[in-house]
Amino acid sequence: MEPEVIQRFLESVGQKADVDLYLKLFRAQRKESFAIIVADAQIVRAALDPFHFDLRILAGLGLSPVVLVGLLDARDADRQSQRILEWLLEDEVPARTIGSGPDLPAAIRESVRETLQQNTIPIVSLDAAKELDIEDRFRLLHSLATGLETRKVVFLSTSSGLEREGAPSISLVNLSNDYERLMTTGHLSRRHASLLRHVKTLLDQVPQRMSVAVVNPLQLLRELFTVNGAGTMIRRGSRIETHDGLTRVDRERLQGLLQSAFGRALVAGAMNPGGLIECDAERIYLEEGYLGAALVGRKPVAPYLSKFAVEREAQGEGIGGEIWSLLTRDYPTFFWRTQPSNPICSWYAKQCDGLARFPEWHVFWRGLPPEKIQPAIEYCLTAPRAFEEG
Repeated sequence: MEPEVIQRFLESVGQKADVDLYLKLFRAQRKESFAIIVADAQIVRAALDPFHFDLRILAGLGLSPVVLVGLLDARDADRQSQRILEWLLEDEVPARTIGSGPDLPAAIRESVRETLQQNTIPIVSLDAAKELDIEDRFRLLHSLATGLETRKVVFLSTSSGLEREGAPSISLVNLSNDYERLMTTGHLSRRHASLLRHVKTLLDQVPQRMSVAVVNPLQLLRELFTVNGAGTMIRRGSRIETHDGLTRVDRERLQGLLQSAFGRALVAGAMNPGGLIECDAERIYLEEGYLGAALVGRKPVAPYLSKFAVEREAQGEGIGGEIWSLLTRDYPTFFWRTQPSNPICSWYAKQCDGLARFPEWHVFWRGLPPEKIQPAIEYCLTAPRAFEEG
């Protein structure tokens, strides 16, 4: 598939800036850490055409996921794995099937790793593990994800994500905050409750930072390549701390987070006492591992969101959504700015009550009365830059 066709297709999936951001992130990872896509026989039978197209696109981008067939129901996994293989080879997409046996020994994990290093998609069948119960098959997934240091596991589903009775599908599950509520009063179907229970065990046990998504095959690329995603993102969850000022914050770690998120160095002295960051950080929302932060300063116009940042390698894991939820809970009124080239501009546009576009800055606001909008814009257009240009 020609690169131009791939690029046009991805641009139709989401904003070009989103696509470019995630491509850069995925390509910066080790090949084997990209993703495991779980596709059971029902999905292969009913949705092989869109799934096969997704795999063609990913391979054309130089991304090779592991395809795991038979995790939730291992019956007929060998035959469905062979169907995936035949469709891919017909389109000259490098792929090979790998049988697991009733366990997943080191030799098989190494075979998967070697296949990925050859830019070939490994299709791992759990047909030989069909006598195992689902807990044991999830242990095989744990072994594979741990060995590959997988960053994302995607469960393909006939639904659009985890669904509740009479309600839209859930976009984000933070297990540390949402799990008990969803399992007791969340009205999940039995199938989705079982999946969520096993996913929690998986995420609790893998040593690396990993997220899980549940998505329909028709929306797989949108889930992978857009800030908003398309299915249900499930993550282990983190504690978001709130600080008044920088007194109890590790300035060096915060500086590293900000520079990673924005891809540029802070101007000299920005983190010093009385510097730009401290002056615009009267309230800080900070992920406990310094993976994300929001900094809010009090201005005469209204509270000003001076920085909203997620560490580059953690982008797409839902941390920003958690911080944003706390921020908007505590601040019904605030304003902020970002450069037009920022990939998150399109997401900001969906979160604001209004925006104004200028060549250097886009200015956003929530809850501002009309008489405050112009002063907010003027402040954003004249406030000093915290990052080096270029």
